[in-house]
Formats: sequence, C-alpha cells, structure tokens
Amino acid sequence: MRSAQHHQHHQEAWRETRRQLLNKWHGVRVCDEPSPWYMSIPTPFSQLNNVLPEEQEEMVFTELKLFLVGHQTENLRIHEFDDHLLPISIVPNISFDPYIRSQLERFHEILVTIATIKICCYAITHDAVTYSPIGAAVAATIEKKVNGFVTNICTRLSALSDSTQQMNNLYREMHKIHESLSFYSGIVRSIYLEQLIGGQVLTLIDSKRRDVFSGTVQDLDDVFQAGWKVFARSIGRLVCKFEADYLDYEFVIWSTKQMPDNLYKKLAATQTRHTKSPRYVIIDSLCPKFFIKYLDILVRCAEFGDASKAENSRKFQQKGKESVESVMEDVRNVDWSNLDVNTTVRMLGQFSRKESACLLREITSATNVDQAIRDIHELLIKGSCVHDVMLMALKADILQKPVDEIGNLRMKKLTNDVLGAAAEKHHPFWKYFSFIIDRQNVFEMMGQRMTRHGSHSVEPRETVTPLLFECISVRMDCPIDIEPIISSSAVFTLIPIFRIWLQLHFASYTVAIYRDSVRGIMPSRQKTAQDLIMMNKKHLMHSLDAEISSLKQKWVGYVNVAITLYYERVHKAVSLDEYTECQEILSREVTKMMGITELSQLENIKDILNIIWGYDAGDSNLQNLIADFEEVQSRARMDVVVA
Repeated sequence: MRSAQHHQHHQEAWRETRRQLLNKWHGVRVCDEPSPWYMSIPTPFSQLNNVLPEEQEEMVFTELKLFLVGHQTENLRIHEFDDHLLPISIVPNISFDPYIRSQLERFHEILVTIATIKICCYAITHDAVTYSPIGAAVAATIEKKVNGFVTNICTRLSALSDSTQQMNNLYREMHKIHESLSFYSGIVRSIYLEQLIGGQVLTLIDSKRRDVFSGTVQDLDDVFQAGWKVFARSIGRLVCKFEADYLDYEFVIWSTKQMPDNLYKKLAATQTRHTKSPRYVIIDSLCPKFFIKYLDILVRCAEFGDASKAENSRKFQQKGKESVESVMEDVRNVDWSNLDVNTTVRMLGQFSRKESACLLREITSATNVDQAIRDIHELLIKGSCVHDVMLMALKADILQKPVDEIGNLRMKKLTNDVLGAAAEKHHPFWKYFSFIIDRQNVFEMMGQRMTRHGSHSVEPRETVTPLLFECISVRMDCPIDIEPIISSSAVFTLIPIFRIWLQLHFASYTVAIYRDSVRGIMPSRQKTAQDLIMMNKKHLMHSLDAEISSLKQKWVGYVNVAITLYYERVHKAVSLDEYTECQEILSREVTKMMGITELSQLENIKDILNIIWGYDAGDSNLQNLIADFEEVQSRARMDVVVA
C-alpha cells in the first residue's frame, strides 16, 4: 500500500510540474476553435411528411455517410454524452418510417465507435494541458486509417448503380471493420481518459500490438511506428547533441536548463532514478516498459556528453577531442527517427561501448587511476594502515572506549593522523577516505548480506554499547573526475575486510600483551593448582596467537593471488564497463577466498575474537574459554573434512 501511494505521489509530482512548465506555451498550444466534429444542431428534428420509404432510405444513406465522416445531420444526431463528453447514444428522427428506424438501430454501435474515435483524436491532438507529440502522432495515424476505411467504403458504394440495397451494403461493409474500429476506439479512449503521455502511449500500443492474434484486427505496426518515430527522434537529439526534452516534457529525460529551481528541486525529490549530471532529470514513468531495460544505456549516453563538457574534464578536453569526435561521427550521420526499436537499441549499445572506451582513455590519460586503485587495495584489502590506526587510537586512549564517548573531532583527528599528510607521499588517494563509526557489528553485517543470498545470518549479540575498535569503518568521497572509473559497489564490498583486518591486528596485539604477562613465570617443583592454571593460560595464549597468525598469513596469500588475477584482467579491459567490472570481480573473489562469505568460517573468526575479548587475565572464566576454543578448532577441522 505504501509503495502504491509513493508511486501515485511520484506520478502526481511530475504531472503537476509538467503542467506548470507547459503554461508558458499555453498561447501556442491552445486551439480556441471548437472541435469541427459532430457540432451540435440547435434546431429540433423536422417532421417528414409525404416522404416515401424509398426516398427516406436514400436520405438516410447520405446522412449516414456524413455522420461517418464526422458530422451530425438533420435527421441523425448524438443524443447523450458521458461525463467525459464522449457519445453514448445516437438518435434518429422519430418521424422516420419504422423500417428505416429499425435499420438505423443496427448502426448504433458503429456510429458511437466512429464518433468516439474522431472526438478523442481531436482532443488528443489539441489538448494544451496534456499535449503529447507521441500521443498526437498515434491519434493522427489512427484517425487517418479510420478515415481511409470509411472513405473507401462510401466511395465504392456510392459508385454502385443499384441503390435499393445501399443501407444493407453499407452495414455489411462497416460491420466487417467494426472489430477493428472498436480496437482503435479503445486505444484512443485510453489515451484521452488516462491522459497518457510519451512513453506511456508507446507502452499501451505495444501491449495492444502483442495481443493481436485475429486476422480481422488491423495491424498496429504503422500506429506504433508513428509514435516511436517521435520517441526515437528525441533519443537521437539526446545522443547526438546531448539535448534532453525542454519543450514538450514528454521524453523520459527532461532538460533542466529552462526549469526553475523550485520545480527542479520538487521533481528531484520524487525521482526513483538519478543521473550524475544536474542537467538532466529522469522521469522513468515516461519510459516505455519494453525500453526500460535500456534506460541505463540511454542515461549513460547523455552523461557522456555532459562529462565531455564539464569543468573538471577541461584539463583533458583537448587530448580527448579527436576521440570524442570519432565516437560522435557514427551517430550524427544516422536518421534516428527512421530506426525501429531493435535497430535503435543496437545503435545505442554500439555507441555506449564506444563512449565507454573513449571515457576510459580520457580518464586514464588525465589522472593516475592505477595509483588510486593500488591505494584502495592497500587500504581495504591488505589493511596496510591498520597498525597505524591501532597505535594512534591507543595513544589517544580511545581504541577500547565505548563509541558513545567518541565524537566526530576525534575521528577527524584519527583520519588526519593516518590518512592525511603522513600518507600523502606514498598513498595520495587515501586523502579521499575518512574514518567513521559504524555501530553495526561487522560479522552481523556480513551475515545479513549472506541472508540476502540465501544463507543463514550470524546470531546477533546482546544489545551492548560496542567499543571503538569494533566500529571503526571507512568512507570514500571519490573525486568527480575519476568517479566513473571507481566502482563504488566494489568499495562497499571491501570495507568489511578492512574492519576485520583491524580487529585481527588488535587481537594479535592483545594476545601479545597477555603472553607477556605470563612470560618468565616458572612453575614450582610441586605442581600446584596455580601452576596448572598458569600453564593453561600460556597454552591458550600460544594457541590463539598461532590461530590468528595462521589466519592472517593465509589471508595475505589470498590477497596476493586475487590482486594478481585482477591485474591480468584489467590489462585486457578496453572500456569503462570492463574496467569497473574487474574491480567488482576482485571484490567478490577476495571475500570468497578469505572465507568471510561462508557462514561457518565467519562464525569461527568471530568466536576466536570473542574468546580474546573475553579473556580478562583472571581465572574465573579460563576453563570456559579453553572449552570454547577447542570447540572452534573442532568445527574448523570438520569444515576442512566436509570441504
């Protein structure tokens, strides 16, 4: 229900915005002339006196033809309209011969259908409030087809010398096409009553076209192509000139260059899709449903032109000018309005691949992208800075404090101390990262991610205020000039690795302190209970240290293999898509190799760390911790056997 309400609010928002934007064209669009079709006749029906039935039939035949081409007549009129001013009943002159009236009753549905088509088509093509060039093109094509049917029938029947069966012949011919007429009437009626605009019209035509199985129903390809031609022309203008819709506001991507700020903000707040450029607004409700899967390609084509004009791209604009022009040359020589859907999609795909390769060349030639990627790997995958993070936090006496006691200033100082000027020389990209507090336990976070992929989640801990070392995370503010080439989803996937690296490093530090506290203490000659406790402590600390060290050593090996494979792939990348895909593959592979995407291994790491955090150098819980550790080791051995 909430989703439906949100969708309805979104619909109302862009429609209201469009109505306000079109007000400035009101004088151009509004047609003050009333509809020429079926204009009312103020005088009542006249009485037919001394008119033979044969003469009445000839009269009615002529007036039927007039009604079919859009006119009320002296003896044949629309009697009643519905709430939308569409005809629902036709009435003949009551003074007609009963036989003639019975003949006219057979035409009732046909006449209502024809009148509905003509009235709706005129309203669609002359409505200033919801005017849509695509809707108008579709309506004009349907009206032209219907007029062609009617004119052809009337002309052919009028040429016959035998007039005795004129009404029967006319009914027979009109009845043959009545199913098609009803079909077209349903289309224009939906466009008119539902105020369909742009891609919504194409969605309707496409759905109707796919439902056509009967040979009696007219082919809709020409009707669809009439609307698609307008949509494809807008695609061509966007791709070739990087101009979105700023006149009719019926295309899926609107331009903001003539849009007041208040309307832009109102529209942006209801968007479900966003572009990287403030020059465009996406109205996905206006995208045909059959084209929605290609919308991302269309948006990227628009952003390509915007990126080539942006201020931050000026430093490599001259370098990339030739490559940009070579990409544009193919699409500028194409008449997009004459392309069908499949050809349009194919052209967009080819252009998208070329512009992706062009952007990759421009960005890599203008910035040191390789250094940025290496810095990301060092920070997130290798955890190169976790030792410095630990030392700086220990020095500030905040590492083991509850996060409620840590303010933003302390996190900012920690960022400056570790990622700031000190790292500028060797890791210049680290300055775009900052340390933040993420209160969600990293193991619970990974468990939830696995839940979305079908695994069971890690059991949440009791609600306690976590300590800082459990909550330190990182955030990246990528510079806009290389934002297209850095995969934000890959960075998001890798951040938990950094958090676990930090906890493992602090665990090693903690175990080393515990080992130092029992080092050098020799047992007495008589093996007392205290001596046994001391031996158990040493054994537990050595075992935990060996377990953590082995885990970190394995991880280092996995990381090196994954990064080696990454560079083998990325050297073959020839487009922006392939380059970012390599980063996403690396993020998935390295988390899989480390085992943190598997529930059992994730729980083993979590339990080992909990044993270390639970050790307080006292004797009360020692036996429990030893038992827990043995259980973890047993589970780990079972996992190896099962694997």
